[in-house]
Amino acid sequence: MVWFKRLGYLIGALVALIMAAVVYILVFVDPNQFKGQLTQVAKEQANVSLRLDGDISWSFFPWLGLSLENIGVAMGDAPEVVSFDKAEFSLAVMPLLQQSIEVEKVRLIGLNADLKVAADGTPNWLPPVTNTPAETNAGATTAEATGAEQSSSVAPTENTDAPGALTLPQIALDELLIQNATISYTDASADLKAKATANLTLTNVRWDQAWPMLLDVTVEQSNLTGQNPIKANVALSSNLTVFPERQALSLAKLEVKSSVNMEALPVQPLDALLEVASLDLDLPQENLQVEGLSLSALGINADIQAEVYQFLTAPEFSAVVSVAEFSPKALLGKLNIELPEMADETVLQKASLNLSAKGNLDTVKVQPISLALDDTEIEANALLHLNPLSWDVKVAGANLDVDRYLPPVVEGVEEDVAAVPTQENAEAPAGDLIPVELVKTLNGHFGFIFDTLKVKNVSIDRIELDSNQRDGVVTINPAKVTLYDGDVSLQAKLDVNGSEPRIDISPAMNGVQIQPLLNDFMELDKIAGATYLQGDMYTTGNSVDAFMKQLNGDLLVEIKSGALVGMNLTQSVCEGIAASRARTIDKSLYGADTPFETMQFPARIVNGEVSTPGLEISAVGVEVTGDGVVSLPNSSLNYTARVGVSGSQVDPACSVKSNVQALKFPVVCKGKFSDDPVGLCRPDIAGFGKIFTDLAKAELDAKLAAEKAALQAKLEAEKAAAQAKLDAEKAAAQAKLEAEKARAEAKLAEEKARLQAELEAKKKAEEEALKQKAEDKLKSALKGLF
Repeated sequence: MVWFKRLGYLIGALVALIMAAVVYILVFVDPNQFKGQLTQVAKEQANVSLRLDGDISWSFFPWLGLSLENIGVAMGDAPEVVSFDKAEFSLAVMPLLQQSIEVEKVRLIGLNADLKVAADGTPNWLPPVTNTPAETNAGATTAEATGAEQSSSVAPTENTDAPGALTLPQIALDELLIQNATISYTDASADLKAKATANLTLTNVRWDQAWPMLLDVTVEQSNLTGQNPIKANVALSSNLTVFPERQALSLAKLEVKSSVNMEALPVQPLDALLEVASLDLDLPQENLQVEGLSLSALGINADIQAEVYQFLTAPEFSAVVSVAEFSPKALLGKLNIELPEMADETVLQKASLNLSAKGNLDTVKVQPISLALDDTEIEANALLHLNPLSWDVKVAGANLDVDRYLPPVVEGVEEDVAAVPTQENAEAPAGDLIPVELVKTLNGHFGFIFDTLKVKNVSIDRIELDSNQRDGVVTINPAKVTLYDGDVSLQAKLDVNGSEPRIDISPAMNGVQIQPLLNDFMELDKIAGATYLQGDMYTTGNSVDAFMKQLNGDLLVEIKSGALVGMNLTQSVCEGIAASRARTIDKSLYGADTPFETMQFPARIVNGEVSTPGLEISAVGVEVTGDGVVSLPNSSLNYTARVGVSGSQVDPACSVKSNVQALKFPVVCKGKFSDDPVGLCRPDIAGFGKIFTDLAKAELDAKLAAEKAALQAKLEAEKAAAQAKLDAEKAAAQAKLEAEKARAEAKLAEEKARLQAELEAKKKAEEEALKQKAEDKLKSALKGLF
């Protein structure tokens, strides 16, 4: 007990002595008297010029504190690099005995830093280098050795420490304040000048607990002459939590407000708001998770959920992005981007986007992508390979009227411009339609399906397209389009590896109503019917004009149950017939069109000129064949149709004989596509005259031939009668001769029969006599025997 009492007395005496020393220092020692020594030590030991113009105050218990005012720091004899109006620091003494750090405040007020980099890259915040080469080498060797020593001392810690083994003393910081801090940075080597003014406040800082953080920064940047200025204001607030044992941190309720001014921006200032519900960073697990991220700028609100894995070794990420409905037109207006005039002023009023993405450094997959624009809905999937760059994109959508977004069509303007090109337009080179260099870099696959699409006034019920791009070749195999009660399939190839792009096309059309298609596409409605087409075509060039002029190929076309709209070939033929008779027809008796059952023709295309030598049209009362050229570059046709008609039973001016019905009357169709179809086709009067002249000559020749045939028939009849009489007399004489011959032959036969009978009787009598004689002789012989 005595020793405990003595030890207690000793400790009390030591504490009293320490307290007395502290009181003595606080009362009798002025820290300002050490200014000269401090500046001298800094100059001699570190070649640092230290300016201490303000007061220095300190405290030792219960807070170990230090306060400095009006201080500046310079490297050597150079201008000051850093200065501040006031710096305060206070640390609790007793918690240090428990390996705990409790800080009441850390304040840095009026910080000014003037950082400069010379043209040779030398910074002003490092002491001037005056060492000799030997010293420099020695210093470098020492630095390398020191670095190696540090690396050797750190590396085992990194390799041996287990996750969560990091142990730091407990920290309690009531306030960290950096107020009116200004940092100027000038880099002559990079032609850069920047200035940042910041305020930072941290309160109630504790490990494993959330503490409020407030930061506002103003940054100004330009080149050394003040050009291309950029100014940004950023205000940040959040609750920050640091977990030292887990080596993790978390930001909650993060809010960042920014305002940026720069000449490159179409709108100034550009204000944005970033809000994050939570941001969690885990270093051992290499995970970064962001939830409830919301970005607002220019009337666009985007919500993002994101997560990054293994970001230090093999980064992978996943994200979900949702852009709420906004007005693209209003956005472009805020960006001071003037939209061209559109056919529908109500477009670009609403749009929204939703997508999910995941990937790594090699592959990014975005699936699904949902985009809505006005009445159009698009769904897409995309797979992107980054090394080497390639893609696989599939898009499906519905309800898109492209014409609503195109400039309005003004009647007559387009045709006039095309028909009368100015000298300026004629000499100005046309821009390339196909970006050749871009096409050469393409490497991927693209699939496209769209329902209810309208382009250039062509209504498409459904389009399906499958395309591959590789090595400067783009193939479409196939493209399927459903439109105008039929369907079209297409195989195509674009090759940009030659001297100029080449396009090969193999179309197939099945039952497409040609009149609404041509009318919607090019306002050409001169033919109607269900169209069937097969063929192969190719063209070269890099403009629409070149494509038209260098188009070549063959097509086989058949149109069923159709009509030549706006032109009545029967009327045209009847006009020619009536004109040859110096008469006129009654046009009210004829319809406006020429209906037909079938139209067939092979089309041969050479440099944009389409010829159809085998045209045949079959219709009731009309039979048409034709030949001619349709010029696509000139939008014109020069065609001659030969029409066979049965005439008109109700119009006397066009009544024809039966022999006329077999004739083929020429009708010439010549002009521009834009010409009035009523005057486009007209009868070939000269051709009609030749036909009727040939017909009259043929009738005269037929009459002469008939008379000649009659005379020849009469001569042949008389000749036949004389020959018949001669033949009759000859037959009678021959009959008489044959009768006399028959009588002579009968008499001869009778005489021959009589003589034969007499001879037979005589022979029989002689035989009987010989037989009797033989019998008598035999009897005589027998009598001699007996």
